[in-house]
Parts: sequence; C-alpha cells; structure tokens
Amino acid sequence: MAVIGWGKPRIFIKDLDTPSSKWKEVPVPVENSTQLTATKGEKQEAKVEGGENEDVRYTKNTYALAYQIRVAKGKTMPFEQNDGIIANNYAVAVQPEDETVPGIMIDKSTVSAEDSFTSQDGGMITYTHDALKPESGNQVKWGVIKVTGSDDTLTVTIEESK
Repeated sequence: MAVIGWGKPRIFIKDLDTPSSKWKEVPVPVENSTQLTATKGEKQEAKVEGGENEDVRYTKNTYALAYQIRVAKGKTMPFEQNDGIIANNYAVAVQPEDETVPGIMIDKSTVSAEDSFTSQDGGMITYTHDALKPESGNQVKWGVIKVTGSDDTLTVTIEESK
C-alpha cells in the first residue's frame, strides 16, 4: 500500500457540454506521460523610490494536465479532434494506482491534442486539459477519487483533502 499517489494512474473524463454524457475511462496512458503542470501567477510589484517593494502580490496560477495515449490497432481514442481542436469542456479525474491516496480532479477544462510519431514508440497523441475557473473551490482539487459502477453507470467523485 502506497503513501503517495505514484504509479499507474486511471484517468476519467466527462463531457460537460453534452447533457446525457457519462464519465468514461481513457485508455492506459504511455508510461510516465501523465503530468500536472502549474504556471505561477504573474508577479505584481508596487515599487517605491529607490526600487524597493512596498508590496507584492501574485495573480492565480494556471494548470495543465497532460498525458499521452499510444495509437494502436483496435484502440478507441477518448476524444474526437480536428487538427488538435477538441470541442466542448470536460471534467477530468486522475486516480493513482493506490486508490486510497489523494488524486486530482479538475471540474472544468478545455482539451487540446497533439499528434506525434517516432519509429521507437509509434504514434501517440498528447492530450492537454487546461483548467478553467470552476463554480467553486480551486481549479485543481486534491482528494481520494472514488469510482463506482462501470461503463454507462460509471460515477466519479472526490473526497477532498483538507
């Protein structure tokens, strides 16, 4: 049993712009390709004569969750794309290999795709979820990801960490 959320993750997505949409699991990502990246908010400085800061503040961070799915015979990709553009907004959850440790959920994101190919790895598509402002709370929520049901009855929830 792990203490941290490393290892083979399970990734779940839900189309937020299609009312009848259900959660679905994406194919297993390429090893070590699943990554959440934060971009630090812009620094704003209030300078006084002499160049010292009277005050400093930052705007909010932005976040991007990226993972690669290998293109393979018989594999269904999780999104339809048109030269990297994916319609609609999506929720996404990443459940670590040990499902009892904290994972992440992004309530709302815009998704893009990038195709690539190497003779060593074959074809891969990198999907990037850029987090959008949620109705409440942080853009990235940390907690235990609970998955129940299967196929058309799949539900994904988070027990947020305090």
